[in-house]
Amino acid sequence: MPSYLVLARKYRPTTFSEVVGQDHVIKTLVNSILSGRVAHAFLFCGVRGVGKTTVARILAKSLNCTSRGEGDANPCNQCTNCREIAGGTSLDVQEIDGASNTSVENIREINENIKYPPVSSPYKIIIIDEVHMISINAFNALLKTLEEPPPHAKFMFATTESHKVPATINSRCQRFNFRTIALREIVDGMARILVQEGIDADDEALALVAREAQGSFRDALSLLDQVIAFSPGTITAADVIGILGIAGRECFSRLMAAVLDRDPSGALAVVHELFEEGYDPEQFVMDLLHYVRNMVVVKTIPPADRGTGTIDALPSEIEQLEHLAGRTSPEHLQNLFAVLLRAEPEVKRSSNPWIALDMLALKMAHAPDVVDLAELLRRMDSGGSTPTRIAARPQAPSPRASAPAAKHAPRTSQAAAAPVAPAKAEREEAEEIPAESFTIMEVTPLPSESPDELWAILKERVGQSARDAALRSVMDHGKLISVGPTEVEIGFTKAFYRSEFENRLTSRSEVKRVFEEIFGKAKIKTLTLATETPLDTEKPYAPPPDGQTDLDRALRHEAQDNPVTKAVLAEFEDSSIEFIKILAPKS
Repeated sequence: MPSYLVLARKYRPTTFSEVVGQDHVIKTLVNSILSGRVAHAFLFCGVRGVGKTTVARILAKSLNCTSRGEGDANPCNQCTNCREIAGGTSLDVQEIDGASNTSVENIREINENIKYPPVSSPYKIIIIDEVHMISINAFNALLKTLEEPPPHAKFMFATTESHKVPATINSRCQRFNFRTIALREIVDGMARILVQEGIDADDEALALVAREAQGSFRDALSLLDQVIAFSPGTITAADVIGILGIAGRECFSRLMAAVLDRDPSGALAVVHELFEEGYDPEQFVMDLLHYVRNMVVVKTIPPADRGTGTIDALPSEIEQLEHLAGRTSPEHLQNLFAVLLRAEPEVKRSSNPWIALDMLALKMAHAPDVVDLAELLRRMDSGGSTPTRIAARPQAPSPRASAPAAKHAPRTSQAAAAPVAPAKAEREEAEEIPAESFTIMEVTPLPSESPDELWAILKERVGQSARDAALRSVMDHGKLISVGPTEVEIGFTKAFYRSEFENRLTSRSEVKRVFEEIFGKAKIKTLTLATETPLDTEKPYAPPPDGQTDLDRALRHEAQDNPVTKAVLAEFEDSSIEFIKILAPKS
């Protein structure tokens, strides 16, 4: 049986005109050849399978071709030099694997050989594939030759990791960045090859193969070889789905329809169907991410403004995407995309990814509608009617609102709480609630006295109102550190004094009443000094290991408990506070 030549090798481009998807590179090289302004070193960068090494070979053949026509940059592929380069037997074109020739000795050998003129060609050409694999010392050994090469020498480097190539090498080369190939170009390229092979294929089947290739034409041809072996006659979408273990567009559309209908049972049914068919859950999440991304693009960009390759989908798929996207808002689609993006690593790490995928489907089906924040704030400021599905039921007044007033009790101010999204069963009733019925939450500002003045007032009241001279003596060994509407911090020089203070505060109601009159319902937090340090020093407390003072933590906690902060977090599912900056510390 004769050996089979895979499609990627059988149909490897032999001229510039046959290269797919790299027009910007091809046009530059062709113009350089025709004008005679060919550089001495080239660096071809890009992902796997986009034509870097192929273009290097075609360029080498074109430069050394003896029968190339005038005004034509393509090699003839018939002369001796072209045939020897194509067969890998040319003495003047040396192709080196960077992964197996990494040492200084290998580069030193190249430097010695490049000095001699070519045997039967105009140029002596060195092609190094995966050049980033050679060592830094080997790169340094190549610098001088690359800086001032002999007139007959040409260097061509190819790499998939250009960031590993030293800047000193990069600056001595003409760099070309090879793009990933668009889905439409891959489909058209495979269709031309299948015509020559006498094999029929559906457009949807080729689109599935191209999508799995992720911009690599060589990967697409390798997958196509596998599909042809599975179904040598006519290739259908079902054949591709079966052999590659991927889900078709129909699964994504049914799942997203169930999600937009808020039908969790329908979403779970699709996931269960995929499980029974044996699909890869990780690949399904990645493909679903791409599908939802296309839905966002379809929803937000008009057809006239979509550039070539903006949406990697067939015309029939785009119609389906537009139909689904028309049923919801761009904000909701972006929220679903964010949920998917956060869940992708969870599915990959999970010991049972299908359970994680079930929970993801349920989460998407129950995702609340998202309201534009600018519109929400505008309505809150104007006091007008609230946006749809964001009204909240009235809540009981905060316990803080009924705190007893006293001589030094702080004044209160009022701030309207932002509305929170109701449950699905309550939407109709919630939408009818006017803005005037929203909950009013009270926020207690800080007392005007300084911490030292407040601490003196507390000691005086403990001795007078609570009639506890012993506690006052204990408080002589403490100090008020920070005061906030939700938390108060008090420090003591020894753990003994801290323990005595806590016991009195919890066991004697009259002592507790004294602190409530000043601080309301704020939590009393007690601390112990790291060492026995006098309280009259400027910084009696040891610096915290995380670099934040207790006051910093109190202020951050206060910001997180702010009703406006809580209302905004409630509007956006799975949202969190990433960073809190203290603009002005409290005195």
